Amino acid sequence: MSLKFLSLFACISLAFALPQAPVSEGNGYNISILSPTSDIPGTTPPTTGSPTSAATTASSTGATNSPTPTFVAGKTTVEDLWAQTEKYSPVLVAAKSNLTHSTKFDLPPNPPTYLPSYLSENTKGLKFPKGFRYGVASAATQVEGAAKEDGKGPSVWDYGTHVYPDLYLGAPDVTDDFYHRYVNDFARLKAMGVNTFSLSLSWTRIYPLGSGQVNEAGLAFYDKVIDEAIKNDIQPIVTLFHWDTPLALSAQYGSFMSMNITDDFNQYAETAFRRYGDRVKVWITFNEPRVFCSQTAGNPYNLNFPSGINATTAPYHCTHNLLVAHGKAVKTYRHLVKEGTIKAGQIAFKGDDNKPTPWSNQPEDIEASNRHADFFIGIFAKPVYIDGDYPTTCKETLGSFLPELTPEEQKLIKGSADFYAQDLYRINTAKAAPNGIKACVGNVTDPNWPACQDGRVEYSSGAPGGWGYGQQADPRSNWLVNSWFAIREQLKYLSKTYPTKGGLYISEFGWAEAFENQRTEQYQIVSDYGRETYYRDYLNEFLLSIHQDGVDLRGVFAWSLYDNFEWGLGLTQKFGLQYVNFTDPALPRHFKRSFYAMRDIMQHHLQPEDFNK
Repeated sequence: MSLKFLSLFACISLAFALPQAPVSEGNGYNISILSPTSDIPGTTPPTTGSPTSAATTASSTGATNSPTPTFVAGKTTVEDLWAQTEKYSPVLVAAKSNLTHSTKFDLPPNPPTYLPSYLSENTKGLKFPKGFRYGVASAATQVEGAAKEDGKGPSVWDYGTHVYPDLYLGAPDVTDDFYHRYVNDFARLKAMGVNTFSLSLSWTRIYPLGSGQVNEAGLAFYDKVIDEAIKNDIQPIVTLFHWDTPLALSAQYGSFMSMNITDDFNQYAETAFRRYGDRVKVWITFNEPRVFCSQTAGNPYNLNFPSGINATTAPYHCTHNLLVAHGKAVKTYRHLVKEGTIKAGQIAFKGDDNKPTPWSNQPEDIEASNRHADFFIGIFAKPVYIDGDYPTTCKETLGSFLPELTPEEQKLIKGSADFYAQDLYRINTAKAAPNGIKACVGNVTDPNWPACQDGRVEYSSGAPGGWGYGQQADPRSNWLVNSWFAIREQLKYLSKTYPTKGGLYISEFGWAEAFENQRTEQYQIVSDYGRETYYRDYLNEFLLSIHQDGVDLRGVFAWSLYDNFEWGLGLTQKFGLQYVNFTDPALPRHFKRSFYAMRDIMQHHLQPEDFNK
């Protein structure tokens, strides 16, 4: 995901902290569901991990006083955790009575009068390089459903959406029911011509309690998914973690607020590598760690923070621990390859965001852009791709709140990626904080601290003169603009700043069609002209960046294969290339115009052997 999840809740703006998109795969960002706190840098850390303020009404069914998940190692079972999760509302299941599987699919006729606008003169005759990966992306929590089936344990999203339903616009209990319908879904994807499918594994489907006993049924499910993808000539790219923290680890020790997470994640990663490493050639350890740590790592309500950690410092403890977890997992992967246990492939993490266009040529606005790039990209990318340590800007601004990377940790992290992957939905603008950057840096109560750029949306998605920076997406995703005109500079920046032998991937990009959720007729819903335009514009710029700028771009993945659970916005925010009728128990899928447009653009510009026929 993504950037997809507008803040509908009263929450603080944390850490890396500009108001952001809804937490969607990255796509979307729901501003973290973290409780307000008076604990700020420079004050004495709290002695308890409890939230500083409790929810007055946690659910419409009567939950009050911030129910907190509990876990006792060796005693608490998966059933106990589900009982806590379902105390106020049960987990729903998908209808299966009329479900049939089909491995073949015939596309409906093309939409009328659309093709000529997609074959742009400025890219006429240009081809993506041989072996270019063209695909779509998804995430387990957002598409799978089957939240409680076949031994799966609860994640923090299962718990939060059921115990605090007033904070979310729905739960991921069923969503697209990919768990039961993946055979049909792959047949539809093959009709789109994709050669790659980016998916994530559900940690709690494999380890229901986050560690300890493995769930064979969960492992077997992903065997079937991976095999079905390959059967359709679609190569899987597998992400290990897409924000679905095991509830057990959150309750036991605060998950990513504790270094304990590094060993538990490594155990889970090794299990996945050993099981699927004979078929999976490309791995992602973490999806959008910056979004996760700054906006969702404390879900829900920071209920399980360890002693000494609060909502202000939590994102930086998460940053440190996640980087170490990434480094350990990559070390394990490379060891398994070296000893011949699994086939050689590639591994990295997926970053997000962008280096914004300065609001003006004034030095402070240029500095604001540079600071944004450090806090939103460099805080994870620089340790991995450059020298093992954080950007100087981050260290100087955050001080002791950013745990130091030891020499051993720096050695572990440096070089722990084989390629660079970026979720790139849009380019921001950046304007210096109203009181100036220097004053902001020295004042941790400034709402724009620590990046110290003006956090108001009109100064991050707007342009001088009161204009938008580009075509605007749905108002629920006011962070998202069609900023095609800035894409090439962005790709040049990423390639130059974080060069790798494995090249660059745009691991997610996508569009929330304006007011799509308010449309009532199918023909209205599938007529997504704004999304068509977005994909045409971006794909043209990707081609030009390769041929005119020399960018080593190896693949692009659209978000998403269909409408799905967009985190805090539930099923109400649409990013799909396919429309899913969630009011019909059969969950029928319908291609949108953007699906046809992307198929035809890629067929025109891919090498013939790379288009899946």
